[in-house]
Parts: sequence; structure tokens; C-alpha cells
Amino acid sequence: MDVIPHMPKRPRRDEVLAWLKTHPKVERFVVIDDEDDELDQLPLFQPSASNGLTEKIATGVANYLAGKTDEDMRCNAVVRVLQNIKSAFKGHEG
Repeated sequence: MDVIPHMPKRPRRDEVLAWLKTHPKVERFVVIDDEDDELDQLPLFQPSASNGLTEKIATGVANYLAGKTDEDMRCNAVVRVLQNIKSAFKGHEG
């Protein structure tokens, strides 16, 4: 377990990729985040901002990390597009 570097005004994807670059031995990982922030090509497990991390998502993460599945758990495509637009307008500040 670790935390990605803080890179203000950059999409979360860049932070994750920077972390992966400094940890080349990592073979399997997940991103747990309630926003998409350009994470389309990464294994995203996306809890809702209102409900937080649920048992269903925690089980999905465990199964993914154990190699039992290659399925991630993200919001539908429309929600993700809206999240990416929102992130673009706010300039990846948060």
C-alpha cells in the first residue's frame, strides 16, 4: 500500500503513472477513487462520493489483486465523461 505523489493541476492518471515508474516491480495494482480523472486505461475501482467504499467494491479489489478477475468497477461511461469534463474545468486542482 502506498500513496501517489501530489501533482497539482495534473490529472490523477499522471500521478499514478509517476508512482508506477518509481515502482517497476509492481505487477498488479488498483486505483480507488470516486472520480475518473483520465484513469480510463487503469484498473479503477470507483466508489460513489456519497456512499464511499462498500463491501462490494472491497471484495472486487481483493479479487482483482488476487488475480481472480481482470474486471474493475467504474461508473458508466456517461458519468466518467462528465467527471473528466469537470476535472478539465477545475484544472485538476484537487
